Amino acid sequence: MQNTAVNTLEAPSENGAAQGFELILQRQGLRLPVEPGESITDVLQLAGVEIETVCEQGICGTCVTRWVDGDPEHHDSCLTEAERRTHVALCCARNRNATLTLDL
Repeated sequence: MQNTAVNTLEAPSENGAAQGFELILQRQGLRLPVEPGESITDVLQLAGVEIETVCEQGICGTCVTRWVDGDPEHHDSCLTEAERRTHVALCCARNRNATLTLDL
């Protein structure tokens, strides 16, 4: 990842915050529901998927993972706009549509 992070956080959309979505782990073949108010990292950890986290606020970049399909809603301050096209900070992201596919 590059060192030049985006300084502004994306405002949560009504859909991302109020609606759940399905998380698809492409390499593991898992599909996990993410309910409103749940974080992606919490859902992954409860399902036994190990995700390293440190700050849980989208600042450090420890939980950054490549996404393959979906429309992620970024709420981090560690990724650049270019990095956001392919990666997402799992601790604070949501998704704007029904599914988000991760390279996990």
